[in-house]
Amino acid sequence: MATTAPPAPGRWSSSRLSEGKFAALLALPVILILLAIVGYPTIYSLWMSLHDIDLIFGKTFPVGLLNYQEALANPQFWHATFVTIYYTALVTIFAVSIAVGGALLLNETFKGRAFVMALVILPWAVSLYATAIVWKYIYSPEWGLINAILLRIGIVKDPVLFLSEKGAVPAMAVAHAWQIAPLGIYFVLATLQIIPQDLYKAAKVDRLGPFGRFRHVVLPYIKTPLAIVTVLVTVEAARAFDIIFFMTGGGPGDVSTTLTWDIYRRSFVNRDLGSGAAVGWLLVILTFIITTISFLLLFGNERRRKREGAS
Repeated sequence: MATTAPPAPGRWSSSRLSEGKFAALLALPVILILLAIVGYPTIYSLWMSLHDIDLIFGKTFPVGLLNYQEALANPQFWHATFVTIYYTALVTIFAVSIAVGGALLLNETFKGRAFVMALVILPWAVSLYATAIVWKYIYSPEWGLINAILLRIGIVKDPVLFLSEKGAVPAMAVAHAWQIAPLGIYFVLATLQIIPQDLYKAAKVDRLGPFGRFRHVVLPYIKTPLAIVTVLVTVEAARAFDIIFFMTGGGPGDVSTTLTWDIYRRSFVNRDLGSGAAVGWLLVILTFIITTISFLLLFGNERRRKREGAS
């Protein structure tokens, strides 16, 4: 009977590696690629934020934290920061509300449910560029769908300017929430389908209304997916640029100027790459703070109750 010869000395063999080392070896190419396409640009942008870059003469001058100091002393930066927080909060509230409401609806059994579930995911498949163009036409005072309906049923006498100074940011937030909410719907729906039916029956026995059943039965189960959806939506909203560029261009005036638009203006309009990179890193810090607050709001009370119960 033929026998397998042992591997020759010096020749590599997977049997000589532990499972962990072999898995790390397989993941090494992916790690190297990520370092190349993510790590290097990140480090380079940090380096740019600490330098004054002269594109005309191709020279760079180290300035330390001067770019950060100038940005923090600029009123336009603080205005853009406020607009970013306002826009992010609106998108998050709208998207999470649509996600929870849509998931609760799709969790019910009704005719055509499969078709509706397939239809719901379509906005998520649309790019932010297409979303901005579509909603800009929907909001149009001349031929927009919303104004046509409002005028036809007599709610308004004159077309509504949705992208005006007061309405531009909320209007963009609705469009962005419409595009990203389907992701949250499927996150929450997947969790709703694993809730035991006995809990609903027990809630009915206890005579809990719809709100009571949602609070005591549904919410404890969907809290984790809601946290994930909230963080994803928050990050996407805070770094949104396409929808602002194509819907308002930061206007009217500067009412919809977010930090991403400020970065674009500094880097590519004013050709101040160092200042633009510094504002970009300040946006990273702001996004980290917002997501941390979101986690604390969602899980802080639960951890506090666990500590009190343990004591």
